[in-house]
Amino acid sequence: MQSRTDGHRCPASPLGVNNLSRFSLRATALAATLLSMPLGACVAQVSERQFIRPVPGGTLTAEVLSAAAPSYALTTHSIASADGVTLHAVYLRQPGAKVTVIYFGGNNYTIERFGAKTAAFFAPLGVDVFIADHRGYGLSQGKPTAAALEADGLAVFDYLSGLPSADPVRIVLHGQSLGSFTAGNVAANRPAAGVVLESSVTTTEDWVEAQTAGMPIKVKIDEALKGRGNLSKMAAIEEPLLLLVGSLDKTTPARFSEALYKASSLPPEQKFLKIVEGASHHDVLTKPEAATTYAEFLRRIADSQRP
Repeated sequence: MQSRTDGHRCPASPLGVNNLSRFSLRATALAATLLSMPLGACVAQVSERQFIRPVPGGTLTAEVLSAAAPSYALTTHSIASADGVTLHAVYLRQPGAKVTVIYFGGNNYTIERFGAKTAAFFAPLGVDVFIADHRGYGLSQGKPTAAALEADGLAVFDYLSGLPSADPVRIVLHGQSLGSFTAGNVAANRPAAGVVLESSVTTTEDWVEAQTAGMPIKVKIDEALKGRGNLSKMAAIEEPLLLLVGSLDKTTPARFSEALYKASSLPPEQKFLKIVEGASHHDVLTKPEAATTYAEFLRRIADSQRP
């Protein structure tokens, strides 16, 4: 990270980390050092390279999937993005499913590392699941940027909705943390059955300000990151919306999801906010309360689609 000081050397920036969710840990460790420096001593630049850190990996095997969610059958897919990059994806299908969830994971998510856990959550809900690695993550090619991830999300949706087995009006978009940026953008540009934004944020600026509150550090955000988030997407999302966030989430605090709920123009019967007690940033879906809320959300969608 590039930093500038007024006669002082800035410590390693808390913003230059591998994962959005790891920032708070690094920030806590550096807070004492930063607070001992003169006000305005540091200027830190937040770049896409620091904000988005690809994690390489393999894929989800049928054996691993069977151990976690035996009801699912697995197929692998290659998706061509708008700029020709190949994205790796898996389609998990089970008998009787009427809805497919497109799941966009967070900053350290790859299909190989977390696909089985994702499957274990969704299998009891009776839905199919389609997961694509972000570009540069897992087996997907390319260099990730904020704009490219948004474009890739559209490519993933278009690919799935073009398959004979998928119907666009029965696709639910789900994004967690960084993946919520992608899911929100897809929802604002494509018709779907519903949208789930988990551990989301309003804007990059709001998130950085919240994480550096009380620190004598000035932050400059790259133009490519400014305004990223879901606040600007709320007016364009017309599908039923579920916002999930943990009560103990210090990375993307509940107030961000509350702000998104208020910004949504949907009527109260089509938008829902659930603050999951005892959950932090990455374990929302491990809580029974989240599964119950999700099942009710899917039921409402199904009821609204009945003639």
